[in-house]
Amino acid sequence: MSSIYSHPPTDPEVASIVEQLTASLEDFPAMMDQFSASLEKGPTLGEQRGITKNEYAALYRIACKLCDDGEFNHALPVALQLMLHDPADSRYAFQAGSCLQRLGEFKYAAILFARTLDLNPEDAAAAYRAAECLLAIEKPVEAKALLELTIELSRGKFHCRQLQEMAEDKINMLSQ
Repeated sequence: MSSIYSHPPTDPEVASIVEQLTASLEDFPAMMDQFSASLEKGPTLGEQRGITKNEYAALYRIACKLCDDGEFNHALPVALQLMLHDPADSRYAFQAGSCLQRLGEFKYAAILFARTLDLNPEDAAAAYRAAECLLAIEKPVEAKALLELTIELSRGKFHCRQLQEMAEDKINMLSQ
C-alpha cells in the first residue's frame, strides 16, 4: 500500500478489503477513463462487473465504520471504488469527498461535493461541506454562494437547523 496508509485497519477482513481496493486504484487514470465512458453510454462499472446491491451495501457499511472510527485514509479507497462503480449514487461521492476533506485534500473534496450536488441538488450538507473546502483553499466568494445555498436548502427543515445556523455563522464571519 502507499505511504498514506501507515497502518492497516484492525479488523483483518476489513484490512484485506481496503488493501485490495487500494491496490486496484493504482491504475486510477484508466479507471477514470472507464468511469467517464460509463457516464456517457450505458452500463456502469458496477453493472459491467456484476456487483450486487448487497455487495454495495456491505462496502458502504465498511466505509461508514472506518469513517466513524476516524480512519479516513482507509475509508477513502472504499468510497472511491463505490463512487466509480455506481456514479449515480450521491452517497458515495459525498463519502469520498468527506474523506478527502478530513485528509486535507480540499480542492478534490470540493469537486466531489459539487458532484454530490449535481446528483442531489437538495443536499444541504454537500453545499456546506463544499463551502468549507472552498474557504480552506481561499475562495471566499464561491464559498459564500454555497453557504447561502446551504441556508436556502435548510430552511424549514428541522433536521437541517444546525447546518443552517453554522452556514449563517460562517457568512457573518466572512462579512467582518
